[in-house]
Amino acid sequence: MEVNTALFSDSAMRSAEGSHGSHGSTYQPASEAFAAQLNMSRRPAVPLSMQSMDIMTETEGLLLHGGTGDFPCSTAEDLDRFPAFGAPLEEVMSAPLWKRLLWDGGGSPFDVFLTAASAQVGQVLLNLPNSMARLGLVGGILTQTFCAATAVYTLCLLQSLYHEVKRMQVKSGTWFSAGTFKRDHVTQYHSVIHDTMGSRWYAEFTRVVNVLELIGLAAAQIISSASNLYYAQPVGHRIWNKRDFTLLSGGIASCFVFVPLFRHMRVFVFIALFGSSYVAYYMIAESIQHGFPNAAATAAAQPTEFLDIFQAVSNILFTFGGHAMLIEVLDGQFRPSKFRGMFGWALVYVTAFLTLPSASLVYLSFPEEAYNTGNAFKIFPPDAAMVFGVAIMMLHQMIAYGLFMLPVFHIAEKALGVHEKGSYFAKVAARLLPAFVVWLITLMFPFFGVINDLIGSFCTPFETYITPCLAFTIYYWSKARRENPVDTYPGFSFGSLFIVNGVVIAAATICGLGFGGYASVVELATSVKDFGLFAPCYQC
Repeated sequence: MEVNTALFSDSAMRSAEGSHGSHGSTYQPASEAFAAQLNMSRRPAVPLSMQSMDIMTETEGLLLHGGTGDFPCSTAEDLDRFPAFGAPLEEVMSAPLWKRLLWDGGGSPFDVFLTAASAQVGQVLLNLPNSMARLGLVGGILTQTFCAATAVYTLCLLQSLYHEVKRMQVKSGTWFSAGTFKRDHVTQYHSVIHDTMGSRWYAEFTRVVNVLELIGLAAAQIISSASNLYYAQPVGHRIWNKRDFTLLSGGIASCFVFVPLFRHMRVFVFIALFGSSYVAYYMIAESIQHGFPNAAATAAAQPTEFLDIFQAVSNILFTFGGHAMLIEVLDGQFRPSKFRGMFGWALVYVTAFLTLPSASLVYLSFPEEAYNTGNAFKIFPPDAAMVFGVAIMMLHQMIAYGLFMLPVFHIAEKALGVHEKGSYFAKVAARLLPAFVVWLITLMFPFFGVINDLIGSFCTPFETYITPCLAFTIYYWSKARRENPVDTYPGFSFGSLFIVNGVVIAAATICGLGFGGYASVVELATSVKDFGLFAPCYQC
């Protein structure tokens, strides 16, 4: 549907007003021409008012006003009325019920909860008892709680920046593609940073970091899945090695090149969250059944090795490192204003009901085993409950691979020029290259826990902690911008937010990039020296 965008200009509106004088008929000529552009001239032309909105869809009317700056777009709820990339809500709601439930309907606030909870925790559940053993019980609990709370805070900052970018584009008439009432591309993390910081080089740096982060997260899903499948085989009858299972898992995970958008992940993220919840409570049940023979001494134990502390901190940073894909999830929502509230509840569920109880109890019950292995499944006997846990966790990991790779797929589509106008199969073809790269990485570096630590040290501090705080501070440093923000933070002044941002940046830089980076590189070098590249069976 092609539309003459000149109709939305201020000069066109002023001309119309001058021709008709009264405010009630101000937009009549524009609405007449607008109807003609839409091939709707057979319908009577009437002044554009609440009674005459029947000549255009609500979205079209909002664009007409939004492009001239007349329609209010000063709050997040106002901006919800301007849809992003993907089918509009009216079209989705007209689809059959089964299709909305299983495929197209994944843009609700509840889907935010499912997606965020699924992305934040999965295979890392199996590695957190090791981090707890390295930090000690008190240190592990405090570090997890602090990182989770900080991740919610920085997500709120990112959402504020997204809303500011959206408002700028709506008011300038550039939110929708030229001449249409549809947005033809996905808003991504690095583009939000570019538009708010005004720095192309930092935006490109952010793009590189995010791609590395997401590729590492996706690789960790495949490596962990292969490790889990290996330990599910009966001891003494392990026919397949980990490399065999890596080939299998990577092939299955690569099927997510066929999923177009996050909106189409509804049924997948529901299964994924069920899987991670089952595994967490399986670990809790096994620990309780085993008992806590030295619980008092274990709880009182303190970390003794420098490298242990910062490897554990890196892994916990990695646990809450899903921000690189959350802008795309936010952009795909029908009501983006509800995003940060549901994300907060998702992290409350993940931290209070999954990660903290499972990691703490496994550590208290199996302190030595937890310290010596990066995969908790290795601790438990391969009975039916464990085999089911491995199977459902593998499903979760394949789905998490899709969640983490979708933004990378969009970047590949844009790089090859098929994102906006390419066919579905052209987009699938563009996605195959990054999928193959991840598959190769998993075969070359099959170091499950070490990969987590590396990502947590070098990528997560930037995309989850440093960049949101830095971009927010730079954008709102201007007094004029602080006077009319889209999102507000009741009870907090901008000055106090800037101070908190400075503390977060310093802590993430020193603990994550500095000490954590050093510890993870040492661990990687040790693993490569002991096992070599393309190891057929790492830690078997």
